[in-house]
Amino acid sequence: MRKFFKVHLTLVLFILTAALLQAASASLLPVSESSVSLDAESLPTGVSIHRLDNGIQVLLIENPGLPMVGVNVVVKVGSAYETFASSGMSHMLEHLLFNGTTTRTQKQLYDDVDRIGGYNNANTSDFYTNFMMVVPSENIREGMKIQADMLFHSTLPPKKFIKEKGIVLEEISKTLADPEEQAERSIRALLYQGHGYSLPTLGTYSTIEAMDRDQVFEFYKNNYVPNNMLMSVIGNFHSKQMLKMIEDIYGTEAPGSVLHEDLPDWSLGLSALHLKAPRPGSAFHRFYDGKAIRLQLFYRLSGKFSTEFFDLLDIKLDEKREKLNSTLKKQFSEILKNLQLSSRPSPFDNYIEADLTVKESKNYNKLINAVSQALASCDFHFNSDELQAQSGKARTAFLKNIEKPHMFGIFNAEIFAVRGIEAVLASYGRAGYYKAAQQLKNLHFSSLPIVIMEHPSAEKESVQNSAATLKLFAENANAPALIVKQNPASHLLAIHYLLKHKAPLEARYGKEAAKILHDCFGQRLKTPANQKKSSRFGLSVKVNDNPYFPMDDIYMNPDFAYIRVEGLAEYLSDVIRFLNSQMLNFKPTKAEFLKAQKKFSHKNPMAMMMGRGDPAKKIFKKTYKKLIYQASPFQNAPKLTYENLLAFARSYFRPDNMIISVVSPAPPKKIAALFKGFNARQARPEAAVYIKSLKLHQKPVTVDKKGGGRRSYLFYGFTEPIDPKDKPSLRALSLILGDKIIFDIREKQGLAYNLNAGIEMLGDKALFYIKQGTRPKNVDVLLPQYAGFLNPKMLNGVTPADLEKSVNMYLGRMMFRRLSSINQGYYLGYSLYFHKDIRYDRQFLDHLKKVRLNDVQRVAQKYLHIKNPVEVIIR
Repeated sequence: MRKFFKVHLTLVLFILTAALLQAASASLLPVSESSVSLDAESLPTGVSIHRLDNGIQVLLIENPGLPMVGVNVVVKVGSAYETFASSGMSHMLEHLLFNGTTTRTQKQLYDDVDRIGGYNNANTSDFYTNFMMVVPSENIREGMKIQADMLFHSTLPPKKFIKEKGIVLEEISKTLADPEEQAERSIRALLYQGHGYSLPTLGTYSTIEAMDRDQVFEFYKNNYVPNNMLMSVIGNFHSKQMLKMIEDIYGTEAPGSVLHEDLPDWSLGLSALHLKAPRPGSAFHRFYDGKAIRLQLFYRLSGKFSTEFFDLLDIKLDEKREKLNSTLKKQFSEILKNLQLSSRPSPFDNYIEADLTVKESKNYNKLINAVSQALASCDFHFNSDELQAQSGKARTAFLKNIEKPHMFGIFNAEIFAVRGIEAVLASYGRAGYYKAAQQLKNLHFSSLPIVIMEHPSAEKESVQNSAATLKLFAENANAPALIVKQNPASHLLAIHYLLKHKAPLEARYGKEAAKILHDCFGQRLKTPANQKKSSRFGLSVKVNDNPYFPMDDIYMNPDFAYIRVEGLAEYLSDVIRFLNSQMLNFKPTKAEFLKAQKKFSHKNPMAMMMGRGDPAKKIFKKTYKKLIYQASPFQNAPKLTYENLLAFARSYFRPDNMIISVVSPAPPKKIAALFKGFNARQARPEAAVYIKSLKLHQKPVTVDKKGGGRRSYLFYGFTEPIDPKDKPSLRALSLILGDKIIFDIREKQGLAYNLNAGIEMLGDKALFYIKQGTRPKNVDVLLPQYAGFLNPKMLNGVTPADLEKSVNMYLGRMMFRRLSSINQGYYLGYSLYFHKDIRYDRQFLDHLKKVRLNDVQRVAQKYLHIKNPVEVIIR
């Protein structure tokens, strides 16, 4: 007997219809039969929903254009299911599941994943723990076996328990150094009293230190059962065969009874029985490590809402923010510095949040009343063009995420756990946005806010698809270099504009000119006239990365900037014509310049807040980078003026200063034809490419400073000239060294949560290094170890199988990073700019596959000898 039943498309449509009806009735809005509708495009092709007999729910999304398959399993347990006594247990358990099973030791677990080129990771949040496995398509069965083994047969080895506590304590110490995290803890603790949702996901020092392995094991066996899980599988497979595979691997596990503590004054999970939210008008004082006084106002919303509702609400709040800022600053110039508006959704009480940065005052009541009145008078109406644009963007986002199956799971894990599979699929249709817009028209929220004032603490010391067609068009000197990659299986259009020679041009015209100009271009695209033209394209445009967001700054470079555009391929020709018309001879207005300048000003309270962070870490970065890297010849730029920005735009924002990479289902000739006429008026000579370089020191350097933070930061390394032909072998050596060093410091000793170690290659030099943060008490334990790690002896005992594992692990991660069409465009443009060959990136990875152990041993003997090391200690 088959151990699952399949929900056919007709039933899926029925479920979605029922979900929409339920959402409408829950929002207390009247719904007539005629108001219930279902988009013809409610689901993309290749989507199906299933449920195994043991209770695990399965969403399958076929994407034959991917070379990999991603499996995300959401376990419906997180910090919202914990008490003060068990706080952090879900996250601790997530860590422990990587320490071994009944059939695999921790090392075997890691080695088995690396051997198949897999990416195996997890994250914990309030209502879920999410496990992701991404592997090349041909290895998916083995990848799922490893994942299922971890989920159902982990042993939580007692010998690893203390070590894992150390890692989690390191992670907690990292968050405690962040003022934003401190403020967020206060908010959650006050707004959601009496519920596990008020507790920090990581737990506290006290709860982690007191945690008992047997308690965690009991928690594991209670919650990690199939009927408490949802699975999404995305990639290159056939659904029928995939279901059989899932049945064989996950379907044999027995369901269980998930029991939660029944406490007289504490709620868990999705229950709100004992939730004690503050009354509107309540006021609280709290303290954090920030520098600014923050007045946070929370207006409770009445009703039940969908994710689409909060998408639309945040758009409107963002639109209102600038006008409210301007009006209120004029009225309260002696108090108000800045105002931010956003929504704060949860499965319980939902809020509109006004976050005000203010000056010291004896009375804030008039300001609070003015904000309340301004919000009450706001119009939250969406016109049809705006709704069409937003629903198109939602469809684009859905398609983008199924190109990156791990991100699909990460982005949607909470919706899976709280609202179910149907709520995720509904985002592909349009109906949810139109219903949400109706709710917004009748929006009701409390007139009196809950007030939290965050006071600064005492001041501290300052301190590919392989079958795809690829072609380069670069025939005219005054035209852009155009790279076209055809992926017939995709429904997405991705255009990556790489704009060259940023460093020398900014040195001539003004600091951060590219960032300001890109923001001006982003403003231009958002004008009502342009939104009306582009609303149906589903455009997602990114003009600047945020250096404060981890993983958002990985593609930043001093000598180029870029613009990323993603949209629906069905409008491909219209999108390219629209963008060509906007870019050609683009000239920012004075108003756009001033708005962008204000946004990125270091005096902007929000910019100051984002840049605050851990003072010791800032000192560390500045210190070691100055010692390791050659100073840029372009670092002294004049102050940017509007006139200089216009001059910069004429030299920088022009077709012949661009490398344009297009990835779409269209053939190269069609794309090339669409860019005909996108030329500069007059060609100019090509300038040299600027590449950051490493310093060579003639004597050892040691810097030991006080950082004034809760954490210490350490760097140890040395630089050597290298033969460029050795780069693939050095990359392999870096992988082995990094694995061994990180495993020793983190996994064996528990002296770090995260650290970096290995070899960085820039031009004809290589930096051999170890870099990490840790608790201050660990500094003197770690420092004496570093020199011993950067030694050819580290290769003793390394086998060809170890090398294969490390290389396959790296290749899997590189494939993983190149999954999305827009990232493929990035690497094509990068290869052409720095290496004059669009295939360089692919060829380097191919050369890495051919590296053998004797190649690694040779370069270790050749380069791995410490000369004039640089040591930085920020205590």
